[in-house]
Amino acid sequence: MGTIFSTLIDYMEAEQWRYEILEGQTVLRFHVKTKSGRLMCYAEVQEDKYWLLFYSYLPVNVPEDRMTRVAEFLTRANQGMRIGNFELDFADGEVRYKTSIDMEGGEITHKMIDNLLQANLSTMDRYFNGMMEVVYGSKLPVELIAGIESPDNDEDDDEFAIDDELDDDDDDDIPMDLNEEDDEEEDFRS
Repeated sequence: MGTIFSTLIDYMEAEQWRYEILEGQTVLRFHVKTKSGRLMCYAEVQEDKYWLLFYSYLPVNVPEDRMTRVAEFLTRANQGMRIGNFELDFADGEVRYKTSIDMEGGEITHKMIDNLLQANLSTMDRYFNGMMEVVYGSKLPVELIAGIESPDNDEDDDEFAIDDELDDDDDDDIPMDLNEEDDEEEDFRS
């Protein structure tokens, strides 16, 4: 086990996260309940590149007829994003948020891992209802983003809970081998 992955495991244990290690990979899978919904999450380590990445997935895939609207929403959300970005897979409608850090020449700490994970989950939670509205509703992406990003809608009381259910039933559309996905790039306690 590499240094980054070992530190990640130590962090998850210290913070009492429930997770599973994907067989043969340096990838963890876990669920999180936010104020807005339930998220499937992955933490991926690529030791040879000194990378740690967190992914959180929208629990629905975007229908083909809503792809353009969702792409506009995510592009508007990504504008000015300081840590991480939203991604849309046009092949299957999968939406995820990614945060990452390159640790080459440095040493990762629990605080760095916590900050990276908190940034991921709080951003996904902040935009979650807007994404669901653009998938299922009639409001325009520009209106939804304006509402989400208005100063009156700035909430600092992020509430996340570890989801104790690690079942495979909800995961049919989520890739299990994150390394194949993207070779080019690369308080939650209960």
